[in-house]
Amino acid sequence: MELPDKEIGLKRVLICLDWYEPGFKAGGPIRSVANIVNALKDEFEFYILTSAYDLGDTEPYKDVELDQWFDKDGVMLKYMCKDSMIPSAIKGNILEINPDVIYLNSLFSRLYTLVPMTLVKKIPIIIAPRGMLGEGALEIKKVKKQLFLKLTKLLGFYKRVTWHASTIDEEFEIRKVYGANANVVVAQNIPTAQQLDLEQIIVKRTTGVKRFIFISRITKKKNLHLAIRALSQIKTTENVEFHIYGNIEDLDYFKKLEPSIKTYNNIKIEYKGVLNPSVLSQTFLYADFFILPTKHENYGHAIVESWANGCPVIVSKNTPWKNLLVRNLGWDVDISEQKNLVDAIQQAVDLSPEQYLTMVRESYTFFKNEICDEKIINANRNMFYNAC
Repeated sequence: MELPDKEIGLKRVLICLDWYEPGFKAGGPIRSVANIVNALKDEFEFYILTSAYDLGDTEPYKDVELDQWFDKDGVMLKYMCKDSMIPSAIKGNILEINPDVIYLNSLFSRLYTLVPMTLVKKIPIIIAPRGMLGEGALEIKKVKKQLFLKLTKLLGFYKRVTWHASTIDEEFEIRKVYGANANVVVAQNIPTAQQLDLEQIIVKRTTGVKRFIFISRITKKKNLHLAIRALSQIKTTENVEFHIYGNIEDLDYFKKLEPSIKTYNNIKIEYKGVLNPSVLSQTFLYADFFILPTKHENYGHAIVESWANGCPVIVSKNTPWKNLLVRNLGWDVDISEQKNLVDAIQQAVDLSPEQYLTMVRESYTFFKNEICDEKIINANRNMFYNAC
């Protein structure tokens, strides 16, 4: 379709990223962008340039126009097929859109970050590294990443960009790599709105089964093996279930885990496949605790969505969320020793009904009163305005 003329007074933002809705297998980074766009689409002209494939898929999305700009709910989208995903096509789209600012949703993406960075010299650029500069993330493919970071720093490749940090911790990670003078804006991720009310959640928390869930990409970074090992070691006469949801991104890792995904006496562990975001709230509705013993998260959408649905969490200390037990939100655990994770899960299982419902209420209220804050939307809004 023919592109609309720029609206007077509105800034035009071109977002380049490898995966976007209706894709969901790449997890939090997709939701991060979708939530920004949905919150601010009446104040900016958003153009989203992305691939026509979900993570790991070879077939494009169904019912999606390929290689054509089209309007969806006030946002312009283009899904690129494999033959179109070449540098010259990226350049052509940037020239066609003529944006006021470009937002890149990755640090290492060849086509959707490095190519725009190489081609564009005058348009302001914002980069969201999405936790890729955290110590846990950098341990994966360590040598390759260290070489890349040293080279880009030496060449001043990212010198002129604005960095979008989701937390103060991520700001520190960025400055640690790219220097104290790096232009960093801290704007917390905009969360998905709550869909369930508290009383609806409380009614469903009386199933007679203690159900733990893991919802994340299945990779070494997420440490699913630690959760499985810990669940298998707890002592209880109650029926316990551990449901694992997630895209198998690291097949070798999953194959090593598979033999341990079984029933241990009254503790049943199952892999349930990839979870479509459309049933996320209903999945949390029947869960008692969410587990994510991750090596690193710069934000953790699944953690926040767990609280949105009144579900306490058991996470590692490698997230921005600290001192959870004091606030009755769950546990943040030092995973350097397996015993710490076992102890946290054991405490969760042993909670009295009254203690548990207190956690449910506090989790729901914490999301409603502290995470859904207009200041968060303002910080994201100002990030775009100030970059233009």
